[in-house]
Amino acid sequence: MSSIDAFRLSEAAARKYQDHSVPAMFAPLAEATVKRLDLPTNGHVLDVACGTGALTRVIIEHLPGQGRVVGTDLNQSMIDIAQSMTTQTDHRVEWVASDVSVLPFDAQSFDLVCVQQGLQFFPDKPAALSEIFRVLKSGGRLSLTCWRAISPFNDALAEALATHVSDDAAQKARAPFSFRDGDVITSLLRDAGFSITSHDSIVLQRRFEDLSAQVLALPVEQDMRAKGEAVIDQVLEDIAARLAPYVQDGVFIVPQEAHFFVATRP
Repeated sequence: MSSIDAFRLSEAAARKYQDHSVPAMFAPLAEATVKRLDLPTNGHVLDVACGTGALTRVIIEHLPGQGRVVGTDLNQSMIDIAQSMTTQTDHRVEWVASDVSVLPFDAQSFDLVCVQQGLQFFPDKPAALSEIFRVLKSGGRLSLTCWRAISPFNDALAEALATHVSDDAAQKARAPFSFRDGDVITSLLRDAGFSITSHDSIVLQRRFEDLSAQVLALPVEQDMRAKGEAVIDQVLEDIAARLAPYVQDGVFIVPQEAHFFVATRP
């Protein structure tokens, strides 16, 4: 399996992502990100690794004037769901399945490019950032979020998986947090030609009203199911015990922190 194929998702996996991960995590992160951005009037905006369009939809809602908003993702399954959720707007909206390393857009096409929790999954990060730099206009900006630390939830999940399932499954649980060194990200951006405009953090309070549903919506579901229902119950009980300090009124509310970079193409 190639490094690209490892990130291709089935239609069922994409639907679970939209139904569980987006409302719990990616939609709140999108709202927090757009609040920090000065969206350009009549701007042309590209959302790279857009998934099912959580951030793209918030951009469409808040972009002033009549602009162009493009969502692109490696997975056609994600793009299909994003397209099905598009509502009427004055903006020109496009959805494109594409590898970030070979974006199908002309040079200097966009005023703003956004990457929400995608950089850590790009197999060739310098090539991806070089492509993003290419499609940005001079003076255009890159908005980038990447997890800053392993969240207490994912740490609890990984420990439970290591105990009851496998080390490989535990590694999958930690994968989204595998690229979190702010200095390394800064160096990558500068090496690609960007000037760092700002580097801040966003802290989410992730709610787990149905812990089982959210855990079983993750890529480790298959690893857990291969071990049987009894093991799934053990994993869920273990996670719940580890997250006991985060219970509020019967709901787990767990902090999750992200880097928030804004970089400019000179």
